[in-house]
Amino acid sequence: MGLDFLDLNFRVEKRFRIRIPREKAAELFKNGNTSDPPPGCWTDIRVSDFVSLVETLVAEQNPECKLEIFEGVKQDIIECLDLDESEVTPEAWLYRDLGFW
Repeated sequence: MGLDFLDLNFRVEKRFRIRIPREKAAELFKNGNTSDPPPGCWTDIRVSDFVSLVETLVAEQNPECKLEIFEGVKQDIIECLDLDESEVTPEAWLYRDLGFW
């Protein structure tokens, strides 16, 4: 996990009032794209993979949360990397497409 991903985790935890356990994030990357990762990375995940993790954690830790999860995660990604809104789609790869590091 790079600094951008850690920054995203902190933003998402604050927005949704949850905690993202390190082991859950590590498992997400372990199960990511390890067969064809971008140069310099050992894995990559799609935005939708991260959103699914956040949805699960919100349901477990903050079920009364009424925020739209994809839109919140999307906003945090945009703010993390100063991206255009159109770049952040569920199908986008965090490292390959969005430039996380």
